[in-house]
Amino acid sequence: MEPVPDDHYKLDDTVKLIVCDMAGTTVNEGGIVYRTLYNTIKSSGIAIEEDEMKDWYGINKTEVLAYFMNRDARYYGNQEMLATLLASFKQQLRNSYFSSNSITLIDPGLPALFNQIRATSVKIALNSGFSVDIQEKIIETLGMRDFIDGYISSESVATGRPAPYMIENLMTRFGVTDPGQVVKIGDSQNDILEGKNAKCGASIGVLSGAETREKLESAGADRTLRSVMALVPRPHSAQ
Repeated sequence: MEPVPDDHYKLDDTVKLIVCDMAGTTVNEGGIVYRTLYNTIKSSGIAIEEDEMKDWYGINKTEVLAYFMNRDARYYGNQEMLATLLASFKQQLRNSYFSSNSITLIDPGLPALFNQIRATSVKIALNSGFSVDIQEKIIETLGMRDFIDGYISSESVATGRPAPYMIENLMTRFGVTDPGQVVKIGDSQNDILEGKNAKCGASIGVLSGAETREKLESAGADRTLRSVMALVPRPHSAQ
């Protein structure tokens, strides 16, 4: 057997579930999400600096909007304002994402890779800080149901990243009782922290999206890869 290069990660016999982030990890969207969040907040008259967005990668988008809204004494706790911000964000994001074909899979070979992994009895699921409707629209647009086993939005749990609840929900859904059999993959520090808080067997950072190697490793990434395409499926016989 040929040796696995250092920039690849070979899945071993213990892995039962892989949980991948979406934007920046399995979906290439060029930073549209965070530009749209920034523009939504800024255009509402709420004070914000563009570089503040970097601390919110991977977080539930409603939580992000609520945080900046609540910094402004005029709107603190104003649920109507929050609903207005959220509706504006979703509409702008739909326009940017789905009106100009601006999103693609992170790599054209992703479906083949994921199905090769799934053929070895490993489940693959997506999790995201997107709302349910945006998440499902992305999955539909990119045909992702053909090569994943499931997905979950942070809207569907009590608290999003870095809390472990999305991963724990997926584990229950797929009958995985040992978090050591789960691999979490994402491009943000909050993805890594989510994996750590869920006690995943490995929390892997990828450099295809938001964060640098230094940021991912400072969050505790067990490995940092160029992209999710650096996964190496185990042989079919190892099940």
